[in-house]
Amino acid sequence: MTHAIIFDLDGTLVDHQSAAQAALEVWSPTLGIEPDFPLWVELDKWGFGRFERGETTQMGQRRDRIKAYTKRELSDDECDEIYAGYLRAYEQNWTAYPDAEAALSKAIATGSPVGILTNGAQAMQQDKLDRTGLARPELVMLAASTLDSAKPRPEMYSRALEYLNATSATIIGDDWINDVEKPRELGWTAVYIDRSGTDPRADIQSLDELAF
Repeated sequence: MTHAIIFDLDGTLVDHQSAAQAALEVWSPTLGIEPDFPLWVELDKWGFGRFERGETTQMGQRRDRIKAYTKRELSDDECDEIYAGYLRAYEQNWTAYPDAEAALSKAIATGSPVGILTNGAQAMQQDKLDRTGLARPELVMLAASTLDSAKPRPEMYSRALEYLNATSATIIGDDWINDVEKPRELGWTAVYIDRSGTDPRADIQSLDELAF
């Protein structure tokens, strides 16, 4: 019986929101658009929601978001080129939360398999770990593109366990449905982190509070 420790990435270990907002401030003017972060967040949730439900692909949701944000009719190639500009700005602003490195080290020290379960693309999410200094040889990247599924679809979690050769898991994440509600339905232990301190359902506000 092997118990795994699994972390979500964006919003849990890496400050995705700050990076996205900073990127938008730089990238939007290059398209002749005023930065509209609330719209970008709304489109991000919409696009990823469709991807998570299996209604579109990872690339498809990116292209749909670009069309909606720019309010332009664009080809797939044009969408990809425009998104690449955003991605470059986004990458330059990646930062790990101050408590992330210690939490990963603590998890690895338990001797349990440790994974990163993310709906992001494998290459980008691994690059994110590398650039923020969080990458460790012991960490296993469990991305949607690798597992051919996405949270909160049940097979995403079962495939993660198989990949880690584990029979059970504790997951730590900031998304109530993807990282808490669905895993608990499947019998996992889930720790809900709310860094804002505004959600009464939260188990912790900082990864420093984790005890393995």
